[in-house]
Amino acid sequence: MSLSKPETERLTVVIVGAGLVGCIQAIYLTKRGQHVTIYEQLEDPRTWSEERARSINLTMSPRGQTALREIGLEDQIVRSGVLAKGRVVHDGKGNRTHSLYNEKGEGIVSLKRTKLNAFLVEEAITTYNIPIHFEHSFEKCDATPGDPEGQETCVFRNKDGEQVTVKADLVIGTDGAHSAVRQEMFNRKKLNFFKQEYHDHWYTELVVRAGADGKHQMEPDMLHIWPREQFMLITFPNQNGTFSGTLFMPAEKFDEILGSKEVLVRFFNAEFPDLVRLVGEDYLRKHFFGEDGHTVKRPGRLISNEVRPYHSGRSILLLGDAAHAMVPFLGQGMNSGFEDCWILDKIFQKHGYSIETLGLVLDEFSNQRCEEGKAISEMAFEHYVELRSDIAGFSFYVRKFLDNMLFRVFPDKWVPQYTMVAFTNKPYSECRLEVERQKRVITWTLISVGLAFLVTLLAIFLKWCVWP
Repeated sequence: MSLSKPETERLTVVIVGAGLVGCIQAIYLTKRGQHVTIYEQLEDPRTWSEERARSINLTMSPRGQTALREIGLEDQIVRSGVLAKGRVVHDGKGNRTHSLYNEKGEGIVSLKRTKLNAFLVEEAITTYNIPIHFEHSFEKCDATPGDPEGQETCVFRNKDGEQVTVKADLVIGTDGAHSAVRQEMFNRKKLNFFKQEYHDHWYTELVVRAGADGKHQMEPDMLHIWPREQFMLITFPNQNGTFSGTLFMPAEKFDEILGSKEVLVRFFNAEFPDLVRLVGEDYLRKHFFGEDGHTVKRPGRLISNEVRPYHSGRSILLLGDAAHAMVPFLGQGMNSGFEDCWILDKIFQKHGYSIETLGLVLDEFSNQRCEEGKAISEMAFEHYVELRSDIAGFSFYVRKFLDNMLFRVFPDKWVPQYTMVAFTNKPYSECRLEVERQKRVITWTLISVGLAFLVTLLAIFLKWCVWP
């Protein structure tokens, strides 16, 4: 789809952060005829080494695809990933349980973050001629005194230590969970509410290599999960026959297993024996302790934040993780960020691109998206608890059975949580309310069935053992 250029004035927009959301937002604005420049603190991701490029895999769902479809990038990006249609749960003995996401055969697309980022940077620069200044750190921005147009003066510091100053009608912060633009809003006392939470669980990556034939060693159209109550390992398929894996675990457990190579190998053999058979003990030693055996691979920490509002006046806006960072367990971080861009575009189309309407656009965007960010962040963390513990238990499969049965019988009235979040564009806040209603229905259904069973047993007992 080709976006039309609106018959309005041209805004000068500075985007801070050349990550996934920053590039998508820049392309949206450029296709609408606006003047966009991106500044990025890090070096060009197209130059990153394989080791530098490792990160948690991403999953693309229809929300993200909807945003990409509007700017004509959906097909290219979907083709670069692997479609996963469900989960394989591995127990402690190596047994596997398969489950599809839903009976329609819908799936999510597994993507490598750095590969996607490099593609979007290339697309922004070569196809849309968007200037991207790498290794420029954001320092501050100030409303220009006496400027009738209300422009912001942004200050960056380049890799040589030189100060770079640029003016903008609109500054968009897409600079991640530790956003410097958000800090600027905080310094101006423009945030009504801000909460940043560092979670007890940390993460580290590993790789399941391709087999001798160059193909995947496990089912390539599934995510593979090893749930272990207080920790969990999950792997995502890649096109080159590998799986990108991530181990999520409490900090004290990481400290324990990284105490020595022997402890590490013993832990993996005890908890993930089938995985060890695929990657080998030697790989684990080198991956976590380096080739020299002494360079310990330290885990990263999970973080989430809640911000209100997402904008400051008519000149500063937060998108993506800068506005609503979340734990990655519903696979909605990237999707919700791309959805931000899609929603913002619709609001701009409603009010037009002009200095006079900027405040109205940003205010409407904040009012619409703040509750959505809060809802998906809460659901994502609850889903982690389910994945690491409940998914391995009998109660999970009972609820899953009831979910799917009710979905089959009442497809318009009952949609399971994951299907709602991952396979529709239904607002997250509405999904949240619907999930709470479903939990009450299933809880009372199970209680009623349990009571009916007990009453039946009691009646049988009284008939045969008590009454003459």
